[in-house]
Amino acid sequence: MMTPRLFKQLGRLGLAALTLASASLLADDTSPQAREHWHQAIEQRYGALNDASERLEASAERFCNNASDAHRQRLTRDWMEAWQAWQAVRFVDFGPIEQNSRAWQMQFWPDRKNLVGRKMQSWLAREEAPTAEQIAEDSVASQGFPALEYLLFDDSMQGTDALAQPIACGLMSAITTHLADTAGALQRDWQRFGDHYRGTQSYTTATLHGALLALETLETKRLGEPMGLTGGSANGYLAEAWRSERSVRLIEASLRGLEDTFLPGLRTLLNARGKPELAAEFGAGLDRARQGAAEMAAGVAPALDDRDRFRALQGLYVQVGQLRHQLETIGRELGMVRGFNSSDGD
Repeated sequence: MMTPRLFKQLGRLGLAALTLASASLLADDTSPQAREHWHQAIEQRYGALNDASERLEASAERFCNNASDAHRQRLTRDWMEAWQAWQAVRFVDFGPIEQNSRAWQMQFWPDRKNLVGRKMQSWLAREEAPTAEQIAEDSVASQGFPALEYLLFDDSMQGTDALAQPIACGLMSAITTHLADTAGALQRDWQRFGDHYRGTQSYTTATLHGALLALETLETKRLGEPMGLTGGSANGYLAEAWRSERSVRLIEASLRGLEDTFLPGLRTLLNARGKPELAAEFGAGLDRARQGAAEMAAGVAPALDDRDRFRALQGLYVQVGQLRHQLETIGRELGMVRGFNSSDGD
């Protein structure tokens, strides 16, 4: 169980890299109201992640007890839905998610050295499958959604028979159990974190910072780098979920999470400042970007060799950059001092 003292330690860790808001924001009576909106919305998102992770765990067990193409299809669907549930709340980079590198446990990425593939190959070469406890004690490259993606989509694992092998099934079950345990603990700890979050003014800044960092990461790393738009050559292996070609589906989930979970509290802050138009513009931009992503093909890597699909990705890249710029402008309007942009030394 997380104690109030640990909550405070997590708070100091999570806020250490932030430039604090000016006194005008911290004194704003709407700041606690915004944090109340955010806390409830984030709690719902963590609950959805927990539920989806439990369904994924059950789906893995069902497949291993009766391997079939139908059960594999359901397993793949449940895996994707759980990963999207994580993406929707990924912008929260403070509080209980910081404990034991939980974000990395959910998703080890970037993975420039293919550590996930090497870890999975190592486990698959053993004589016995690991337990969930062994996975929990191992590297984060052995945990989370990318590790499951390897088991479901790597070329060496194609076909129901390959995944149904005792070592592979046992490894998959251990990973899904660890994921469900992590998601459940995260939901419980966020509930306990509530009073500290709602009562600590600097978490208004932390929440804004988390959303901005999510947009920056989406723009530069999740889109820009694999597309070759940030100085290097295009490289599909730098994209998330490149094995399954579902990168854009994860981006769509992240935008939906910002729209449904972050925007309501932001609207509260801006309405109190007499700037509802800023929230409306930001919300409209989020909606356009999300709808655009929903209409696109699911993968980033395949689009690199397709002119029309690449052009669509470029449009999404521009939209995300505009959203990032809008949120920087909003931060200044809310009284943030220089440094709100996390690229200035986060």
